[in-house]
Amino acid sequence: MNERKIIDRKLLSDLATEVRLNASHLEALGESRQWEIVVGVDMLERMVEIQHQFERLAVMGDDEYRGFYIEVPRPTPEEWGDAEELIASGEYDSRETFLADWLAFNPMEARWFHVASNRYGDSRSIRITDRKHTHFIITNRSKCTDAEPDDTWCRENLTRLFDYLERMIDVIVANPDGFNDYVAHNLPYQQRIGRIAQREFNRIMPNFKIEVEDRETAIKALEDSVHGLSAPLLETMTIRKYCAYFRIANEVYENYHRKRGFRGRIHTDPQDVPEELRDMVYYKRKKFVDVMEMYDIDSPEDFIRFATDHYGELGLSRLNIFASNYRQQGWKIVVSNSYSANAGLAIEVATALYKAGAPLLIYDAKKLLRILLEEDSVRLVPYSYHNYMGYQEEGAVYELPWEYECSDDTNSVLTKEQYKEIVSNAEWQDIEQVKW
Repeated sequence: MNERKIIDRKLLSDLATEVRLNASHLEALGESRQWEIVVGVDMLERMVEIQHQFERLAVMGDDEYRGFYIEVPRPTPEEWGDAEELIASGEYDSRETFLADWLAFNPMEARWFHVASNRYGDSRSIRITDRKHTHFIITNRSKCTDAEPDDTWCRENLTRLFDYLERMIDVIVANPDGFNDYVAHNLPYQQRIGRIAQREFNRIMPNFKIEVEDRETAIKALEDSVHGLSAPLLETMTIRKYCAYFRIANEVYENYHRKRGFRGRIHTDPQDVPEELRDMVYYKRKKFVDVMEMYDIDSPEDFIRFATDHYGELGLSRLNIFASNYRQQGWKIVVSNSYSANAGLAIEVATALYKAGAPLLIYDAKKLLRILLEEDSVRLVPYSYHNYMGYQEEGAVYELPWEYECSDDTNSVLTKEQYKEIVSNAEWQDIEQVKW
C-alpha cells in the first residue's frame, strides 16, 4: 500500500533529488530539433511501463489522456556548472559573477511543468509543457520524420524523468486530494487561465485601455455593424473602387503604428500620376501588384479575378479589408480582424471606412464595441501570441508575466502592486483535478 504523505514543496523537491532530476534536465530534453523524442527497444519498454503507471489514475479525456502538474527544483549552482573550472578557463572572473549568472538563468526556486500521457491504438506519447510552450514529446511514432528512433543522446535524462514520474504517481495515488490542493494553491498564475473585468483591468493598467481618435463615431460605426445598419450596398465592385477603400484603411494602419514608434516610410503621391489613378499606384507600392497592367480596373469581372486570397491584408497583422457580395445583392467592404491584439487598430480602420461612406461589415463588431465601452472581460492566458478573437467569449486577452519579473523598476512590465491587484481581482478557472 502506498504511504500517504503530506504534499508540499519539500516532498516534491526530495522526490526529484532522489533521482537527480532538476529543471535543467527537462530543458535539455526540450532541445530536440522537432520537439519529438522517438524512443525504441528498452526505452520504449520503460515508457510503456510508465504509461501503465498512469493507468492507476482515472481517464481524464480522449485517447486515454491522463495528466498532472509537476514542480521540479532548479539546478543548484554545483549542478549548473563547475565555478572553479569556469573561473580558471576565464569565462568568469569570480564566483560572485558565476552566481549572478546562475540566478539570472534560474530565477525561480522551482519550475512547474504539465505532463500528459496519451495512447491511441499502437501510438503512444508523453507530452511535457508549461502550458505556454510544448517542451518535448516522448513518442514511439514520429509525426515529423520517418527516421529510426535515436534516443542515445537523452537516455540519462529520460531515465531520470521516468523514475521521477513513477514516484510522483505513487504519491498522487496515495493522496490525490492533497496533491490537487497543493497544485491549486501553488501553481503560478502565469500558467493559469482566468478573467478580469475590462474596466477593472484598465484601472490597474491604464496603458492597456483602448483610446480612439473619434470615440463617438467609432461607437456609431460598431453599433451600426452590430445591427446591420449599413450604408447602401454597392451594385458593382471594381479594382478602382476597392483600391480607394484599401488606401483609406492602409493609411490609418500605418499612422496607428507610426504613433507607437514604428518608423515606416511615408507615402507621397507621385506628381506625374493623374488623380484618378493614384489609389491604384498606392496599392501597387504597398502590395507589389501592378493592377493597371494586369487587369481592367473598371471591370467587375476583372475584380473577381483580382480578388484572390489575402488581397486585402494590411501588413502582416491578419487585419483584412476586402469586398464581399456573399449572400447579398450587392457589395460590402468587410473589416476582418483576427488577433485580439489588433482590437484598437481594427476600430480605427473601421471608423475611417465608415466616415468614407463605405457599406461596412465589421467582423466581431459586438466584441470590439464591448471592449471600447469597457463592458467586456479580459481573458488571462499563459500564451497570448496569435490569440484569435473567436477562440473565447472575451475579446481581449493578456499574458500575465511571471511574478519574479514584476518590480518597481521602470523597465518592468508590471509593478508588484499591479500584479497583485490583477491576481486578486481575477476569477480563475479551476485547476485540472486528478482522480484514481
